[in-house]
Amino acid sequence: MPLKILIIEDELPAQRLVARFVADLLPRAQIVNMLGSVKESVEWLQNHPHPDIIFMDVQLSDGLCFNILEQIKPDSFIIFTTAYDQYAIRAFKANTIDYLLKPIKKEQIQAAIEKVNRQSRLHQKLYIQEFDVQKLLEMLPDTKPQYRERFLVSKPDGWYKLKVNDIAFFFLENKNTVAVDFKGEHHPIDQTLNQVMESLDPASFFRTNRQTIVNIDAIQKVENWFNGRLLVKTKPAHTGRITVPREKAIIFRELWLNG
Repeated sequence: MPLKILIIEDELPAQRLVARFVADLLPRAQIVNMLGSVKESVEWLQNHPHPDIIFMDVQLSDGLCFNILEQIKPDSFIIFTTAYDQYAIRAFKANTIDYLLKPIKKEQIQAAIEKVNRQSRLHQKLYIQEFDVQKLLEMLPDTKPQYRERFLVSKPDGWYKLKVNDIAFFFLENKNTVAVDFKGEHHPIDQTLNQVMESLDPASFFRTNRQTIVNIDAIQKVENWFNGRLLVKTKPAHTGRITVPREKAIIFRELWLNG
C-alpha cells in the first residue's frame, strides 16, 4: 500500500514546496490532506485514519503544533518543520523526533524519509506517548522567534539607528558588510553576512548568495540567468549583480516569490 502523508503547514508556499518534494521523492505516496491550523488539524485527525507520516510546522496560524499533540496521539511518524533556532532544535533532538529547518530543501525531506524507512524496518515506530509534550513546550519560546528590528550604525559624527524594514539589501564590499536602504544610501554594518542573516526574519529576507541578502520587498523583477540561475533586480538597484544559484532557485521562487 502507498504511504499516506499529511502536511500541516500554515504558509501556502511552504505547504506547496513540501508537497512537491514528497511527490518527487515518493511518487506512489498519497498526500491525504494539507492543513494550516491547530483547530482543523485536531478535527481532521479525530475523524480520519492517521497517516503514515505527518509533516508538521511548529508555529501554526492559531498556536503551536504541540497543542495538537496534547489532544491527539497520532499513530504516525512526526517530522517537524521549523524556523526556530538551535536552542529549540535541541529539544527535538533530545526527544528523538526528526525535524527540518526552514527554508526546507529536498535533501532534508529525503533524509527524513530514509530515517522513517529505517525505523519502520526495525519496528521502532514513533508514538507521541514516548515523549513529554509539556517538556517540549517549556523548552520552546512562548512566541515566535524574535528577529532584529534595527542596527546600530557608526558614522563620523556618531552613532545612529537603522531600522531593518528600511533596508533593501545587504552586500559585501571588500569583505565588509554594507546595508543599502530604500533611499539608496549605504551604511556599514559591523557584522558578517552570516551573522546578519541569522538575526533577520527569513520570511522577509533571503540569502541569495554568498555576497548578498535581499529584502523581498525590494525585489522588482527576477529573470532567468545562465545555468539555471536567477538574476534579481532590486529597487534601489545594486551596483553589482544579484544572482540566485540553481540549487536555491526553486526554494526562492516557491517559498518567497509566490508567497
